[in-house]
Amino acid sequence: MDERSRQIYLADIYGGLLTEKQQNILNSYLNEDMSVSEIARDENISRQAAFDLLKRSEKLLEDYDEKLGLFERYLRNRELIERIREICGDDPETDGLFEELLNNI
Repeated sequence: MDERSRQIYLADIYGGLLTEKQQNILNSYLNEDMSVSEIARDENISRQAAFDLLKRSEKLLEDYDEKLGLFERYLRNRELIERIREICGDDPETDGLFEELLNNI
């Protein structure tokens, strides 16, 4: 998994622990694909301030995950569900259950 995808997952898991401004900047960068310059303009801050806030927010997400380990647990659960799905084969009844499980982890 590339670093950007990892950051998106971490923001989904731990984003609620960040300030509103940190959440907004991460969302703009990760989900809206805005550059640091565009974020700075929209937030009415310097490019350096936007960059620093972005890096500090990303570091916080990594710190949270280092302590709580929810991302690794999420990946492991997805892997287990996919393995069970393979064992069960093509069954419309269980396919719906697996999709529900995947959407809820």
